[in-house]
Amino acid sequence: MKQTTKSLLTVLALVALAGVIGTAALWAGRDEEKKAAQKEKTEKIFDFGKAKVRSLRVEKAGKLVAALARKDATAGWDITEPVKAEGDDTAVNALIDALGALRQKQDLGEEKDGKAYGLDAPVATVSVKTEDGKESRLDIGADNPFDNTVYVRKGAETTIRMIDASAKTPFVKELFELRDKSVLHLDSAAEIRRIEVTGTPVPYTLSKDGATWKLLSPAGAADPATADRIANALKGLKATAIAAETAPVLAAFGLAPAKVTVKLGVSQGGKDLARTLLLGEVRAAVTAKTYAQRDDSTAIFEVDGQILKDLAKDLFELQDKQLTHASREDVRKIVLETPGTPAIEIARSKPVLPDGGMAEEEFSLLAPGKGPAKKSKISSALYAITGLRAALLGPKDLVKQGLEKPRTVTLLGDGDKVLSRMRVGGETPEHRRWVLADGMDRVAEVEKGAVDELPWKLEDVLETPAAAQVDGGVDAGH
Repeated sequence: MKQTTKSLLTVLALVALAGVIGTAALWAGRDEEKKAAQKEKTEKIFDFGKAKVRSLRVEKAGKLVAALARKDATAGWDITEPVKAEGDDTAVNALIDALGALRQKQDLGEEKDGKAYGLDAPVATVSVKTEDGKESRLDIGADNPFDNTVYVRKGAETTIRMIDASAKTPFVKELFELRDKSVLHLDSAAEIRRIEVTGTPVPYTLSKDGATWKLLSPAGAADPATADRIANALKGLKATAIAAETAPVLAAFGLAPAKVTVKLGVSQGGKDLARTLLLGEVRAAVTAKTYAQRDDSTAIFEVDGQILKDLAKDLFELQDKQLTHASREDVRKIVLETPGTPAIEIARSKPVLPDGGMAEEEFSLLAPGKGPAKKSKISSALYAITGLRAALLGPKDLVKQGLEKPRTVTLLGDGDKVLSRMRVGGETPEHRRWVLADGMDRVAEVEKGAVDELPWKLEDVLETPAAAQVDGGVDAGH
């Protein structure tokens, strides 16, 4: 046999051997896939569609904790036993998810005596029924401390299974954990638009018009941050416990009369609805408990006492403390006037770039004279003006407060429309400044530095020495 023939046969033999090995590897891989799939099927205890679940029953030591039901997959959960109440959808759905995802570590094979493993009197039992009436039930037995597992049994089966001890936690529940703890019972998308609070040192009524909060009583502009905090505190109020399902004697919970009464106007789901909330407080020797009752519920909720502090606002907290409501982007001109000197007028521009972007803002002196303005100084001044807030609000006394002949700051928009005007007066006894803003019927006290450091003098404005830029020989600083 020629050497070339021998080489060819050797190559063919190697190819055939590789094919055999490849085929064996392929079948071995498929076999492993089948085993893995079978193992996955074996480890998963239940097989039901979460969306099809219509009822849930939870028991603890043979006694009913809660029975819940829902009409369809989009409906919320309701507790039907042992009380009628709204369920906590998040908590209930998490429990069902945990049941559907439950996997066993192993089973005990032919061992069927559940009594030895705590399954004759389960620690807890959880069962769900789907819309077709099919039930999936889990009995939870004793712990096995040796390998940190728990013995369980599925429905009417006799097979005893083992799961991780940590997998038991989602199923050992109390009624309160499955109950809706939202005191006002509002949707997450609901918007509180009116708040009437009585029983606090300063009773008040807040109303929301669009995105703006107003004080209806006492009348005036409302501090938006304070109003939002009050609304959020009420909407987010959660029960820490259920003090009573019904309370024949409300006085026992400090609710007759209530310490604080809150009446709400709410926009929810395209409809307007009203809520009334009673808040009471009962003090013992060293402790105090706060209770709440909603007008459409008989239940008495125990709540965190912080809600009483969140609602008790003094007049200053409720009032709008922002002195300028002009948007910085709308400002086209800043005018600063000091008695006895020419007014300083500064133009602000922010051109649009050809590529559609926005250029940086620019400032220039318009009067008395013309020239480039100090960008950093004027920009900071504009931030100070638009962000100015009152440290205190009080009644007007123009003479005493130095507001008869004040310094004045005016912000102008397109067409010289007045966006904001503030009059700066004398020094307060607390070493602040009196400031009266247009549209406010009360005078504000503000920190001196916030207004004294504004560019009241020409040399504070011009980028270059004033004498070289001022037209008509106007002396800088006068």
